[in-house]
Amino acid sequence: MKTQRLFLLVKLALFRLVTFLAYSLISSFPELPPAFRKIIRKGGINIARERNTKVDKRFLKWFDRDPDRNIPSGSCVLVSPADGIVQYIDFLEGKQHIVIEMRYTDVHVQRIPMDGEVIRIEGGGEKLPAGTSPYKYATEKMLPYQKRTVFKTEIGEIAVRQITSLFASRIEVFIRVGEKVKKGQRLGRVLAGSTVVLEIPVNIKVLASKDQEVIGGETIIAKY
Repeated sequence: MKTQRLFLLVKLALFRLVTFLAYSLISSFPELPPAFRKIIRKGGINIARERNTKVDKRFLKWFDRDPDRNIPSGSCVLVSPADGIVQYIDFLEGKQHIVIEMRYTDVHVQRIPMDGEVIRIEGGGEKLPAGTSPYKYATEKMLPYQKRTVFKTEIGEIAVRQITSLFASRIEVFIRVGEKVKKGQRLGRVLAGSTVVLEIPVNIKVLASKDQEVIGGETIIAKY
Protein backbone atom coordinates (compact mmCIF):
# COMPACT_ATOMS: atom_id res chain seq x y z
CA MET A 1 0.00 0.00 0.00
CA LYS A 2 2.80 2.43 0.95
CA THR A 3 4.65 1.58 -2.26
CA GLN A 4 1.56 2.31 -4.37
CA ARG A 5 1.00 5.59 -2.59
CA LEU A 6 4.63 6.62 -3.11
CA PHE A 7 4.37 5.68 -6.80
CA LEU A 8 1.26 7.84 -7.20
CA LEU A 9 2.97 10.79 -5.48
CA VAL A 10 5.96 10.47 -7.81
CA LYS A 11 3.66 10.35 -10.84
CA LEU A 12 1.82 13.45 -9.62
CA ALA A 13 5.09 15.30 -9.05
CA LEU A 14 6.35 14.39 -12.53
CA PHE A 15 3.04 15.46 -14.08
CA ARG A 16 3.25 18.86 -12.37
CA LEU A 17 6.87 19.29 -13.46
CA VAL A 18 6.08 18.48 -17.10
CA THR A 19 3.05 20.80 -17.02
CA PHE A 20 5.18 23.64 -15.62
CA LEU A 21 7.90 23.13 -18.23
CA ALA A 22 5.36 23.00 -21.06
CA TYR A 23 3.64 26.18 -19.83
CA SER A 24 7.01 27.95 -19.54
CA LEU A 25 7.97 27.03 -23.08
CA ILE A 26 4.58 27.95 -24.56
CA SER A 27 4.34 31.31 -22.79
CA SER A 28 7.84 32.32 -23.91
CA PHE A 29 7.82 30.96 -27.48
CA PRO A 30 9.71 31.61 -29.72
CA GLU A 31 12.16 32.65 -27.01
CA LEU A 32 13.31 30.47 -24.17
CA PRO A 33 12.05 30.89 -20.58
CA PRO A 34 14.33 33.09 -18.41
CA ALA A 35 15.59 30.12 -16.39
CA PHE A 36 16.59 28.33 -19.61
CA ARG A 37 18.40 31.33 -21.04
CA LYS A 38 20.91 31.32 -18.18
CA ILE A 39 22.22 27.90 -19.13
CA ILE A 40 22.44 28.56 -22.90
CA ARG A 41 26.05 28.69 -24.02
CA LYS A 42 27.03 32.05 -25.48
CA GLY A 43 27.69 32.09 -29.20
CA GLY A 44 26.18 29.96 -31.95
CA ILE A 45 22.63 30.16 -33.25
CA ASN A 46 19.98 29.94 -30.59
CA ILE A 47 16.65 31.50 -29.68
CA ALA A 48 17.74 32.79 -26.29
CA ARG A 49 17.21 36.47 -25.70
CA GLU A 50 20.21 38.76 -25.65
CA ARG A 51 20.63 41.50 -23.06
CA ASN A 52 18.59 43.90 -25.17
CA THR A 53 15.66 41.42 -24.87
CA LYS A 54 15.53 40.85 -28.62
CA VAL A 55 15.58 37.45 -30.30
CA ASP A 56 18.99 36.58 -31.73
CA LYS A 57 19.04 38.18 -35.20
CA ARG A 58 21.22 35.41 -36.59
CA PHE A 59 18.55 32.88 -35.68
CA LEU A 60 15.76 34.93 -37.26
CA LYS A 61 17.77 35.45 -40.44
CA TRP A 62 18.38 31.72 -40.71
CA PHE A 63 14.87 30.61 -39.79
CA ASP A 64 13.08 33.18 -41.99
CA ARG A 65 15.15 32.35 -45.04
CA ASP A 66 13.17 32.32 -48.28
CA PRO A 67 15.40 31.11 -51.12
CA ASP A 68 14.45 31.27 -54.79
CA ARG A 69 13.57 27.94 -56.32
CA ASN A 70 14.07 26.35 -59.76
CA ILE A 71 10.45 25.82 -60.80
CA PRO A 72 10.02 22.90 -63.26
CA SER A 73 8.98 24.24 -66.66
CA GLY A 74 7.14 21.13 -67.82
CA SER A 75 3.34 21.10 -68.12
CA CYS A 76 0.93 18.63 -66.53
CA VAL A 77 2.88 18.40 -63.28
CA LEU A 78 2.30 19.54 -59.68
CA VAL A 79 5.17 20.63 -57.48
CA SER A 80 5.48 20.09 -53.76
CA PRO A 81 3.82 22.87 -51.72
CA ALA A 82 6.44 22.59 -48.97
CA ASP A 83 9.89 21.47 -47.91
CA GLY A 84 9.91 18.40 -45.71
CA ILE A 85 9.25 14.65 -45.56
CA VAL A 86 6.19 12.91 -47.01
CA GLN A 87 4.54 11.34 -43.97
CA TYR A 88 1.91 9.41 -45.88
CA ILE A 89 -0.52 9.53 -48.80
CA ASP A 90 -4.16 8.84 -48.05
CA PHE A 91 -7.67 9.07 -49.49
CA LEU A 92 -10.09 11.23 -47.50
CA GLU A 93 -13.48 12.67 -48.51
CA GLY A 94 -12.97 11.90 -52.19
CA LYS A 95 -9.49 13.45 -52.44
CA GLN A 96 -5.91 12.23 -52.33
CA HIS A 97 -4.08 13.80 -49.40
CA ILE A 98 -0.31 14.10 -49.55
CA VAL A 99 0.86 14.89 -46.03
CA ILE A 100 4.23 16.65 -45.68
CA GLU A 101 5.92 17.13 -42.33
CA MET A 102 8.08 20.24 -42.16
CA ARG A 103 11.01 19.80 -39.84
CA TYR A 104 12.33 22.63 -37.70
CA THR A 105 15.28 23.01 -40.07
CA ASP A 106 13.20 23.20 -43.27
CA VAL A 107 12.30 26.39 -45.12
CA HIS A 108 8.85 27.38 -43.86
CA VAL A 109 7.54 29.22 -46.92
CA GLN A 110 4.92 27.30 -48.90
CA ARG A 111 4.58 27.22 -52.70
CA ILE A 112 1.63 26.88 -55.10
CA PRO A 113 1.49 23.40 -56.70
CA MET A 114 0.15 24.42 -60.14
CA ASP A 115 -1.36 27.29 -62.12
CA GLY A 116 -4.87 28.27 -61.13
CA GLU A 117 -7.10 30.79 -59.40
CA VAL A 118 -7.65 31.25 -55.66
CA ILE A 119 -11.34 30.63 -54.95
CA ARG A 120 -11.41 30.20 -51.16
CA ILE A 121 -9.22 30.72 -48.12
CA GLU A 122 -10.75 28.90 -45.17
CA GLY A 123 -9.88 29.31 -41.52
CA GLY A 124 -8.35 32.25 -39.74
CA GLY A 125 -5.22 30.43 -38.68
CA GLU A 126 -7.02 29.87 -35.39
CA LYS A 127 -7.88 26.86 -33.28
CA LEU A 128 -10.51 24.57 -34.79
CA PRO A 129 -14.02 25.38 -33.49
CA ALA A 130 -15.46 23.17 -30.76
CA GLY A 131 -17.20 20.13 -32.19
CA THR A 132 -15.16 20.12 -35.40
CA SER A 133 -13.90 16.66 -36.37
CA PRO A 134 -10.40 17.23 -37.79
CA TYR A 135 -8.65 14.77 -40.09
CA LYS A 136 -6.37 12.21 -38.46
CA TYR A 137 -3.26 14.11 -39.44
CA ALA A 138 -4.59 17.15 -37.63
CA THR A 139 -5.54 15.24 -34.49
CA GLU A 140 -1.92 14.22 -34.10
CA LYS A 141 -1.14 17.87 -33.43
CA MET A 142 -1.76 19.55 -30.08
CA LEU A 143 -4.72 21.91 -30.52
CA PRO A 144 -4.28 22.31 -34.31
CA TYR A 145 -4.50 25.67 -36.05
CA GLN A 146 -4.89 25.75 -39.79
CA LYS A 147 -5.67 27.56 -43.03
CA ARG A 148 -6.91 25.88 -46.20
CA THR A 149 -6.42 27.60 -49.55
CA VAL A 150 -8.53 26.24 -52.43
CA PHE A 151 -7.62 26.69 -56.09
CA LYS A 152 -9.59 26.25 -59.32
CA THR A 153 -7.32 24.51 -61.83
CA GLU A 154 -7.54 22.59 -65.10
CA ILE A 155 -7.71 19.33 -63.13
CA GLY A 156 -10.48 20.59 -60.84
CA GLU A 157 -10.27 21.95 -57.32
CA ILE A 158 -7.09 21.37 -55.36
CA ALA A 159 -6.20 22.68 -51.90
CA VAL A 160 -3.19 23.33 -49.72
CA ARG A 161 -3.74 23.01 -46.00
CA GLN A 162 -1.27 24.70 -43.63
CA ILE A 163 -1.36 23.18 -40.14
CA THR A 164 0.46 24.20 -37.00
CA SER A 165 -0.13 23.87 -33.27
CA LEU A 166 -0.55 25.66 -29.97
CA PHE A 167 3.22 26.06 -29.78
CA ALA A 168 3.36 28.06 -33.03
CA SER A 169 -0.05 29.39 -33.97
CA ARG A 170 0.96 31.91 -36.64
CA ILE A 171 -0.04 31.14 -40.24
CA GLU A 172 0.29 33.61 -43.11
CA VAL A 173 -1.20 33.48 -46.62
CA PHE A 174 0.32 35.89 -49.14
CA ILE A 175 -2.31 35.51 -51.90
CA ARG A 176 -5.94 36.65 -52.14
CA VAL A 177 -9.26 35.24 -53.33
CA GLY A 178 -9.71 35.89 -57.05
CA GLU A 179 -5.97 36.09 -57.73
CA LYS A 180 -4.49 34.19 -60.68
CA VAL A 181 -1.48 32.25 -59.45
CA LYS A 182 1.40 30.34 -61.01
CA LYS A 183 3.09 27.04 -60.22
CA GLY A 184 5.88 27.58 -57.70
CA GLN A 185 4.66 31.02 -56.63
CA ARG A 186 4.92 31.73 -52.90
CA LEU A 187 1.68 30.86 -51.10
CA GLY A 188 2.39 31.66 -47.46
CA ARG A 189 4.35 30.79 -44.36
CA VAL A 190 3.88 28.99 -41.06
CA LEU A 191 5.91 29.46 -37.90
CA ALA A 192 8.13 26.67 -36.54
CA GLY A 193 7.42 22.96 -36.94
CA SER A 194 4.30 22.29 -38.97
CA THR A 195 2.45 20.11 -41.46
CA VAL A 196 1.35 20.94 -45.01
CA VAL A 197 -1.23 18.84 -46.84
CA LEU A 198 -1.88 18.86 -50.59
CA GLU A 199 -5.39 17.76 -51.59
CA ILE A 200 -5.81 16.66 -55.23
CA PRO A 201 -8.37 14.65 -57.25
CA VAL A 202 -8.15 10.86 -56.97
CA ASN A 203 -7.43 10.39 -60.69
CA ILE A 204 -4.13 12.29 -60.52
CA LYS A 205 -0.99 10.13 -60.42
CA VAL A 206 1.11 10.78 -57.32
CA LEU A 207 4.84 10.46 -57.96
CA ALA A 208 5.99 11.08 -54.40
CA SER A 209 6.34 8.22 -51.95
CA LYS A 210 6.23 7.84 -48.18
CA ASP A 211 9.37 9.07 -46.39
CA GLN A 212 10.56 10.93 -49.49
CA GLU A 213 12.25 14.29 -48.91
CA VAL A 214 10.67 17.03 -51.02
CA ILE A 215 11.51 20.65 -51.82
CA GLY A 216 8.75 23.23 -52.11
CA GLY A 217 8.33 24.58 -55.64
CA GLU A 218 10.93 22.19 -57.09
CA THR A 219 10.04 18.55 -56.43
CA ILE A 220 7.47 17.19 -58.90
CA ILE A 221 4.98 15.50 -56.61
CA ALA A 222 2.25 14.43 -59.09
CA LYS A 223 1.37 14.52 -62.78
CA TYR A 224 -1.76 14.44 -64.94
